[in-house]
Amino acid sequence: MAKRDYYEVLGVSKTASEDEIKKAYRKLAKKYHPDLNKSPDAEEKFKEINEAAEVLTDKDKRARYDQFGHAAFDQNSGFGGFGGFGGFEDIFSQMRSSTGGSSFFGDIFGDFFGSNSRSNSQRVTKGESIKVNIFLTFKELLFGAEKIIEAQLLTSCKTCDATGAKSKDDITKCSKCFGTGHVNIQRNLGMIQFQQSAVCPDCDGVGKIIKNKCKDCRGKGHYFAKQKIEVNIPKGVMPGQQIKMANKAHASLNGGPNGDVYIDLLLKESKVYEIINDYDLKMIWNVSYIDAILGNEITIKTLDGDVKVKLPKGISSKETIKISNKGLYKQVNRDKRGDLFIEINIAVPRNLSNKEKELIQALSENSNFEPKNIVE
Repeated sequence: MAKRDYYEVLGVSKTASEDEIKKAYRKLAKKYHPDLNKSPDAEEKFKEINEAAEVLTDKDKRARYDQFGHAAFDQNSGFGGFGGFGGFEDIFSQMRSSTGGSSFFGDIFGDFFGSNSRSNSQRVTKGESIKVNIFLTFKELLFGAEKIIEAQLLTSCKTCDATGAKSKDDITKCSKCFGTGHVNIQRNLGMIQFQQSAVCPDCDGVGKIIKNKCKDCRGKGHYFAKQKIEVNIPKGVMPGQQIKMANKAHASLNGGPNGDVYIDLLLKESKVYEIINDYDLKMIWNVSYIDAILGNEITIKTLDGDVKVKLPKGISSKETIKISNKGLYKQVNRDKRGDLFIEINIAVPRNLSNKEKELIQALSENSNFEPKNIVE
């Protein structure tokens, strides 16, 4: 059967860059690798893809292929003596000799089979982070608060100092992987042989064997426990903001720092206040009709405490009074604030004594108490 054009095999144009060729190869190699694809023709396609990539990622071989085609590598053709392409054995010998190396194929198959995972498994990693919600009142937004949250967290065992062993003498290096946590497995692909790195089955990748396990953590070195975390909410925060508490979450499994706690600040529903204009607050305040008529001074309870306000004479319901600098903080821990808007609601009494009715009736006969309506 005639060989397919190498560019066609990889699905790239003849003007494709080396990066484009490598990208196409990665995609196809993952798709048709026999260990990942169980189709009957996967092995042949995989060989074809590797052959095409071996030529097109080498500048000299690609130049000869562009000029002479497949004949450039045919020992029986008139172009013999071009000493480069030795077939698939060359590809996989690169894999065997350079696992974790810098060659193109070594890097690709390192990604597939974890040939670089040995060093990765020994790398110290951070514990897992968590995210929690805290609901705050308007007063807590304004002035800050101390909160305590509880969470089930992975915790390092203090009894064994996270080793999992009853004592240090109970820890020995794994004899199968020599403490690396990984072993090499020989794999055969037809007549081709290569090595794959895998997690050591004897020590589960930790590189050590424990003779007598710690009773508290059962040899794991860690256990889940309910933890209380104190949270300091600074004054001037806003709903939707997030606070990060570093190294307060799950413990690391290999000696790294704990994960972080991310706290989303949410607003408790309020029957009194609402936020307007980003940093301003609005509330409704009931006023007696006598105070409204006479324009008396009244006391309004705010988040900052009692504030005395002089009402304009004859103020009506739905009118607003502004109290400056009594809204939310515009920046955390700063003094600049929004304003507080008071919407007035005239409270009309429902139950009156006979004397009160007589007085009001007498006042109603005065023209000043006659409401003015616009009819046109």
